[in-house]
Amino acid sequence: MDAIVKYYEIHTVNGLTFRFKLDFNPISKEYEPHIWHRHQVEPETVVSAYMNITDVYYNSLRKRYESYSETEDLNIYYNYYSKDKTKIMIITAFKL
Repeated sequence: MDAIVKYYEIHTVNGLTFRFKLDFNPISKEYEPHIWHRHQVEPETVVSAYMNITDVYYNSLRKRYESYSETEDLNIYYNYYSKDKTKIMIITAFKL
């Protein structure tokens, strides 16, 4: 983990910055990545899946990218928050 900033966990890899929303876990009383809290997916797995995207689709209705990594068998929903597409906000990630 690189940093926690105002309810986001930030990971920087190969010049890309990944931002993961944190959810409050009422049992542990800790903040943890939404993707872990809801879908049991680690941020490192999402970063690896992003690097190995097999298919990508832009959902214009939801205004987000929806991609799939065959290597990790993982779906990732995300948006870019920089024009050069080096900063990525992970919305969610899950296996089917």
